[in-house]
Amino acid sequence: AALAITGANAADLTPVPEPLPPASPIFFVHVGALGVFKEINATSTGGGFFNYLPIAGGLIENVVSRPDYTLGLEAGYFITPNIAIALSAGVPPVAHLKATGLNLTPLLGTNLLGSVRYGPAMLLAQYHFTNFGAFQPYVGVGAAYVLNFGNISDGILTNLAIDQNFGFVMQAGADYMLTQNWGVYVDVKKIIYSTNLNGDLLNLNIPIRANVALDPWAAGAGITFKY
Repeated sequence: AALAITGANAADLTPVPEPLPPASPIFFVHVGALGVFKEINATSTGGGFFNYLPIAGGLIENVVSRPDYTLGLEAGYFITPNIAIALSAGVPPVAHLKATGLNLTPLLGTNLLGSVRYGPAMLLAQYHFTNFGAFQPYVGVGAAYVLNFGNISDGILTNLAIDQNFGFVMQAGADYMLTQNWGVYVDVKKIIYSTNLNGDLLNLNIPIRANVALDPWAAGAGITFKY
């Protein structure tokens, strides 16, 4: 009996191995609502007599566009537990461009220059902080390429088009993990972007050319999945 008790006590003293920590995720996906808030600064590049037309300032130098809302998508691959490469995009929204300073609006009946469908695609290098538990902030930098899917409707400008071009993007956001794989996120991006706007004034075949700095903010929130 003494030997049996001694054996049981020895078994009780055997150290139990601690469970291994969960493996670091390999990839992640963000899906959610996205708002694009543009800061437009346009200057005419038409040259010649157009720069002296009385409508030039109001037509080109006071261009505004209301915020656009769409579905945002981002997918990333973890090179290390902290460093990821991500591709960010969204369902292409429609931008309505208006000339707020145009003094011929009552005569023309509108200040709408035209509408275009566009979509930025962004490639980002990110650093994810993993030492705050469920709260996992991240920052990123990368390049953006803004695609122009075509003129949706004419306004004061016919055949309105915005050239496709590259830009620079900075990003900050955070995931809050509700489970090991599922959570929610918030994300803000600043895109430094300029391009050329082209169109014809009404049906007069007078070409309008302008350099446009958009520099939009893109803010999103939604669901994150990591695996």
